Amino acid sequence: MEISKVIQNTSGLVQLDRTARLYQELHRGKKVMDNPIIFNIAPVVASRPRVTRWGTYFAKKYSNFREEFAELLTDYKAIPVDGLLSVRLDFHVQLPKSLSNKKKLEKEGKHCDNNADIDNYVKATLDSLEGHYYTNDKQIVIIRARKYWSDNGRIEFDYRELEGEELVTK
Repeated sequence: MEISKVIQNTSGLVQLDRTARLYQELHRGKKVMDNPIIFNIAPVVASRPRVTRWGTYFAKKYSNFREEFAELLTDYKAIPVDGLLSVRLDFHVQLPKSLSNKKKLEKEGKHCDNNADIDNYVKATLDSLEGHYYTNDKQIVIIRARKYWSDNGRIEFDYRELEGEELVTK
């Protein structure tokens, strides 16, 4: 089975638990989020704040990303929602310029195997989107994130407010 969250029942048959079934419903056909918002900005990982005796600051690359993302969000008008959310993020990480054209063609569209952790990409993006599409990132209860190699860096974002029985995942 593709989903790792499975449980064995007494008869030996494998059944999906409720969380896995919800994931399947959300992302495999029934209630799919299929209109992603595409931000044409190369994804950057969130950095740790640097603390000196003169103050606290973030790395220049991350600070520039946050500023550029804020400018980009002025074009996207949305009313922040207050309910619990399911979020889908696809990071298209720009291929290094040092790669040969042959290597670039091989890697284009494949899963990204760089050293950056995907959770740092997620944090940078969700922190930048806070206040625009949702009030606070604590509303997000389901996240699906992937990273791919690409010639042009971009972030695809989609979200959906959860309702009723979707919230029960025991």
